[in-house]
Amino acid sequence: MRKVVPPKLVWKYIGDESSEKRKESEERVRQVYDRIFTAARENMRQRKHQEIGKIKGSNMKMKNKFAVVTGSSTGIGQAIAIELAKKGAFIALAGRTQDKLLKTKSLITENGGQAEVFLGDFTKLDSLEALIALIKQKTDKVDVLVNVAGIWHGEDEVYAGKDFESFPKQVILDTYAVGLTAPTLLAHAFIPLMPKGGRIINISGTFENGAKGWLPYFVSKKGIEDLTIGLAEELKDKGILVNAISPSDTATDAYKKYFPQYIGEVIDPKEIGKYAVYLCSEEANDITGKVFVLKKGKEPYEGYHT
Repeated sequence: MRKVVPPKLVWKYIGDESSEKRKESEERVRQVYDRIFTAARENMRQRKHQEIGKIKGSNMKMKNKFAVVTGSSTGIGQAIAIELAKKGAFIALAGRTQDKLLKTKSLITENGGQAEVFLGDFTKLDSLEALIALIKQKTDKVDVLVNVAGIWHGEDEVYAGKDFESFPKQVILDTYAVGLTAPTLLAHAFIPLMPKGGRIINISGTFENGAKGWLPYFVSKKGIEDLTIGLAEELKDKGILVNAISPSDTATDAYKKYFPQYIGEVIDPKEIGKYAVYLCSEEANDITGKVFVLKKGKEPYEGYHT
């Protein structure tokens, strides 16, 4: 690199000039350096501004998109809502626990995103219909529907390791209502509002040890995979893409509570959120009717009814 001569030393190279002329020479050199430094700073400022613009542009690919995310109070739903909001989508946070939904909203808005809470109990048809009506009052276009909500535990009990006949009837009905009936009715309600290129993403789950012990949850999740395949066929001509994500055990708060011994083997909810963003991106414009399994340390792969 060429050595830069500081302005105050330049006069030594000019010769035996008088003090007055030396001052004039120094002043001229300083002016030259000032112009150079000013131009360099301005150039750096412009380049930084351009880079920030590029970053913001890449992060705003879903600007002006409206996304409905159920089960977004915690865990996978919350992670998906946050990731979609990072890309610029407005998020309708749908669920029944207001304080937790408001927490998700806060996490989104703190980072410059936009979201609104829509309360509804998916085990009750009239409550679900009221939620749908409120969302339709908010928007006449739904670009993305993500069905995450499901039931596999209660307040202090996990619905696993139980003989089927020991399940309370209400738990069975609620599990089907939240995990299968509600996603069906939400799709039914919002498909007329979806433009070509709209997305429906359903969250399933892997069952490496089969259905025994938590049959209602198993049926609800396998049913939503069939709903995914059927809707993809139904909506192909409308250009609406339907896929499912089937995550293995995931590090949600509920999982940590009931299965702390396995926490080192599970996938981060953020990874599921990022994959949902991918399925909403232009790179996935030709993907529909697929179920993708996500496991810790492995690349996503297709796995219908795994």
